[in-house]
Amino acid sequence: MKSIGLVFLYDRNLGAPDEVSKKFSEFFSFVSENLVLEGLVELPKLKEIIDSRKIYWAGIKQNFETILEDHDAIGKIAWKVFSDYSGIEPSEEVKSLVYGSDKAPWKFTLLACVLYE
Repeated sequence: MKSIGLVFLYDRNLGAPDEVSKKFSEFFSFVSENLVLEGLVELPKLKEIIDSRKIYWAGIKQNFETILEDHDAIGKIAWKVFSDYSGIEPSEEVKSLVYGSDKAPWKFTLLACVLYE
């Protein structure tokens, strides 16, 4: 499967997507490297995704802690965010890395989701 986009999900109580993504920007290379190392996206496809600006942020407003434990819910939310913002309907395959706030240098829980065609 070819990766076509990224969606970052977080607890909306932290702020608006543009604020949170700005605070996170210095750590983007760390997360993108992990996505490649974990085999979720190939480096050339990652560069394509970045160049085409198919990276979206969304804050989960309710039940964030519950959703963290539900892989299907994470995939459905990421799928909807990507589809709504890009106008592209990805496959149902969504893979993600979860960064807990206790270990992440940016100090909040983040779901880094990769979508495929």
